[in-house]
Amino acid sequence: MKDDTVIVSVSTVNGAYFFKSDENRKKWSKSKHFLTGESVNNVAMDRKGHFYASTLTEGVFSSKDKGKTWKLSNKGLHVRKVWTVEVDNHEDNVLYAGTQYGHLFKSNNSGSTWEDVTGLYTAPNRDNWGIDWGFGTTGLTIHTIKSDPRKKGRLYIVASGNGTYRSDDSGETWKSLKNGITGSCPTQKGESRPSIPNDVEHLNQVHSCTHKLALSRSKPGTIYQQNHCGVYASTDSGDKWTDISHSNEVRHGFPIVTVEGKRDSLFVVPAYQGSCKKHNSCIQGQITVERTEDGGKTWETFSEGLPKGNHAVVLRDGMAQDSMKEPGIYLGTTHGDLFGSTDSGETWAKVAGGLGRIQGVSAFLM
Repeated sequence: MKDDTVIVSVSTVNGAYFFKSDENRKKWSKSKHFLTGESVNNVAMDRKGHFYASTLTEGVFSSKDKGKTWKLSNKGLHVRKVWTVEVDNHEDNVLYAGTQYGHLFKSNNSGSTWEDVTGLYTAPNRDNWGIDWGFGTTGLTIHTIKSDPRKKGRLYIVASGNGTYRSDDSGETWKSLKNGITGSCPTQKGESRPSIPNDVEHLNQVHSCTHKLALSRSKPGTIYQQNHCGVYASTDSGDKWTDISHSNEVRHGFPIVTVEGKRDSLFVVPAYQGSCKKHNSCIQGQITVERTEDGGKTWETFSEGLPKGNHAVVLRDGMAQDSMKEPGIYLGTTHGDLFGSTDSGETWAKVAGGLGRIQGVSAFLM
């Protein structure tokens, strides 16, 4: 039974922390530093209240006592650089793990054992993924997995550098979801935009590089992605995408979060600002949050309470929301600062600092 205790997990290159607060989310208590020495990418929680930490050093760790103790949960996990763990929204005890080299693993027993999802081997264009995609910083990996909350058996994954894929049969078969992505990316000279090379092969690869997905719980088939070239929306489960980017000056970023309630909102944190005239991440000292409440028709920019003169980035797993009646939103930076907002992103307060490079932020109710 949940008692409206909010838990925010912060995953860093050296272990992780839990921050706990009541429903007001004004005062936070900090847990002991756990999983020290492990590069923790993110933490997930199942419906039983068990935690799973994906690490880039030793695979998956699990905790059945609210994070007090942790043990390795790696049997059958033959790739130990794990980027994410996803809890199936329909089947108890079922978990998925995404790893380096483009592997997807499934557990039917809450992480006690894992099996490679071999159906992904025959996914469209799978033979062209290569051994390890070296253009970006992650290499070839399954860094994002989403279990559709409205449709049993439907999974979305992101294969870095190769875009988004969907399975409607729990991973037996897969479909590539790139329709509408590359064609809308601005490539002509004279536009106020990043200095994108006029190279079709480069565009097809880089601008189909999905950075993160967000799924709507209230609107069946509605999903969003933040990628190398902007923010995109789909209302047909990814079969066709529409560019809803704020502007050509604000296209490149990593995290994307949906908040649904009184006002359905979508949030992104840009990692590029127009004055840079650079193709990749370029922050000019002011972290900002972009919000749309009408599906991308209009956007607002917020920065009150966020640091100036801080050349940090919010990584793909570095933003999360809780499920309170008035949702809280949280972001962690590569400089080790955690911020929270309880007014739909309009103002932010610092929760903690000095945590080390933050790789993931998650929020739970206990």
